[in-house]
Amino acid sequence: MTAHPLVKELKGLLPSSLVAEALETFLDMLRARGAVESADADVDALVDALRASDRGALAQVYDAMRETDVFRRIVTAEPLRQAAQTMTGAKRLHSPFQHAVFRMDLAGEPWRGFDWHQDYPYNMLCDRSVTAWTPLTPSGAVNGGVDVVETAEGRLYPVDVRLKRDAEGRPLGGRDAFIAEAFHAGFEAQSRKPELQPGDVLMFHNTVPHRSGRNPGPRHRYSIQVRFGDLLAPEVISRGWRNRRADGFEAFAALHPDLIASEERP
Repeated sequence: MTAHPLVKELKGLLPSSLVAEALETFLDMLRARGAVESADADVDALVDALRASDRGALAQVYDAMRETDVFRRIVTAEPLRQAAQTMTGAKRLHSPFQHAVFRMDLAGEPWRGFDWHQDYPYNMLCDRSVTAWTPLTPSGAVNGGVDVVETAEGRLYPVDVRLKRDAEGRPLGGRDAFIAEAFHAGFEAQSRKPELQPGDVLMFHNTVPHRSGRNPGPRHRYSIQVRFGDLLAPEVISRGWRNRRADGFEAFAALHPDLIASEERP
């Protein structure tokens, strides 16, 4: 399905000034929405202040961060594009904006953990797509980070499609497609947790099993993810460059019905 390697750590790929601007923009938005702390407060202090006073306002900042100019410049940065082109072997890149996201993984909220999964069921750009995972603050053992399993070859695993739920178990509207639990022990034995600094990029193929989200703290984790595929891949052209919806797995189930181990519907 793809050429080796399936995972690359690209140290300092993005300009430090660009990543710093993204974090400063996020800080400005937190203050503008009402986060009140000392003038020299760091990003965690501002997030905690707004989380305590108005969780809805924090969600607004979270959503709007993706609409900023600096976010757009990060996900279209030339070093990132070049690395993705090399890793996919694509002549022309496919990178739908709907699959570029800002992530905020707060410490002490274990229900938000994103368990073992592959990006293919979520994005399905093409057979040779990659995810570029870049932190805005340090990411690793200190705050959960991202775990990856570097398998020798790309393969797809059976999934359990489940409703997203909050801390009380109430459905949140979307669904997840986590790899069936029978494979988890093997992933645990093979996985590693890269230590990443702002500007580093972890780039991996869409079949690489990985997980992120569970953050034991004490620091929160902020990151940006963008996906790149092959614009001229035959399977992309044949479907007229259509992309699956952001909150369903019908396309994956239609192509791989044998890989739906179980499915929970709203």
